[in-house]
Amino acid sequence: MDPVILNLLILYALCTFLNTVISAILWMSQKAPLYRALFFVWASVFVAFLIQSAIPPVDAQGVPTKPIIIVLAFSWVFVHHLALAHLVSATVGIRIPWKIFFAVMALGYAGTIVAHIMELKFYLIALPVILGLSFPLVYSSVRSLMRWKKLTFSSKALALTVLILVLHYLDYPFIRDKLELAAFGFTIALLIIFALSIFAPAVVLEIVADKEARIATEMEVAHRIQMDILPTNPRIPGLEISCYMKPAEEVGGDYYDIYSFGSYSWIMVGDVTGHGLSSGLVMLMAQSIISAILHTRKDITPGELNFLANKLLYQNLQRLHEDRSMTIVSICRKGDDNGYVFSGSHDNIYIYRADSGEVETISVSHIPCGLGFFDDVERKDFTEGGFRLNHSDLLFLGTDGITEAAKAGNYKNGIFDEPRLIDFLKTNAREPLEVIKTKLVSDLAQYTKGIFHDDVTFVLARSVSPQVARF
Repeated sequence: MDPVILNLLILYALCTFLNTVISAILWMSQKAPLYRALFFVWASVFVAFLIQSAIPPVDAQGVPTKPIIIVLAFSWVFVHHLALAHLVSATVGIRIPWKIFFAVMALGYAGTIVAHIMELKFYLIALPVILGLSFPLVYSSVRSLMRWKKLTFSSKALALTVLILVLHYLDYPFIRDKLELAAFGFTIALLIIFALSIFAPAVVLEIVADKEARIATEMEVAHRIQMDILPTNPRIPGLEISCYMKPAEEVGGDYYDIYSFGSYSWIMVGDVTGHGLSSGLVMLMAQSIISAILHTRKDITPGELNFLANKLLYQNLQRLHEDRSMTIVSICRKGDDNGYVFSGSHDNIYIYRADSGEVETISVSHIPCGLGFFDDVERKDFTEGGFRLNHSDLLFLGTDGITEAAKAGNYKNGIFDEPRLIDFLKTNAREPLEVIKTKLVSDLAQYTKGIFHDDVTFVLARSVSPQVARF
């Protein structure tokens, strides 16, 4: 083999192989679909190169390889063209007509087979397949260039490079069997490979970066909506209140709300299974349902509230095909009494008793399961409990993101756990509520090294008078 051609082949193989490896690493590290598409672009062209290289121009006896075999081996680049067409189309969101691509390629194969049977010249045998496998590139690049003003520089360069690649393939039927032009053909192919090495990753990076920016903006909006819907200045007669919520991601699945309707006052804390956007949407849905029920049934009991909320939430989750549930504790106080009625299925309630300095732990297990998991639970199964808050007693409601916070972000090192929380309350319960909140947030941050695997939410409420005062 001509040393020049051999060197060009080696360089071509190295370029395609390195691009295949790099794109595979990007795909595995970034997990973005377009990086996968980029990998298939390079992997398919490398495989096609290996297949073509395995077909010698002559066999061991010196007999020239049949044109049909050469053409069919070359047609493996069709896979590469599909991957490249997908990538080009993604730059402007063009829908790929896969069935048409395969139909055109099938016609190309049929034309090539007929030409072979008729023993026509090489270029007539090769041309139908070349036209068939080039169609995806022509379609995607032309459709892309039709939106010239909307394209970035890299997108324009990629589409133009693809068109040049098509022109290069169109010369294949006429120079493939002419050895004196082999060096010229491989040189052009190598230049195109270099161009694709620059513009294809650039386009992918632009699209992925743009998508991530849009997602970040949307998540920021979702986060703002979730935080804004929480009560900013919660007030209940006779109570000092301070609240805190920190999602593990931009949007969380934790929930708290506080209402006061005349003689009825409510405190709710909940936790949707998981965290992130889906849990956040369920949380907003639950908030809307509970708020609507309370505004229409101001005299409702906690057990009945949870019963109705469960039915409505379950119906919505079934429509969304979401298998999530929500733990909740709903606490209600009626009139001037210091007695509270509560119902739910949630983490324990903690009450620091000012007269004894001890922390009372109250179990919350009045529902067979969380809200939204089943809808065939009867009303009688939603039971209730009660407690009283005396002067200066401190009520603490929180989610499991506190007690299950991982030490240094690793559960193998241990968790914050309930005894640690109880000790914290005993030590700090007489401090102003804002001081207690700040200290607990700080302790959690130090314990976890700032690595939170779940949302953190809590409500602090202190009874400030023996008799509940009206506004």
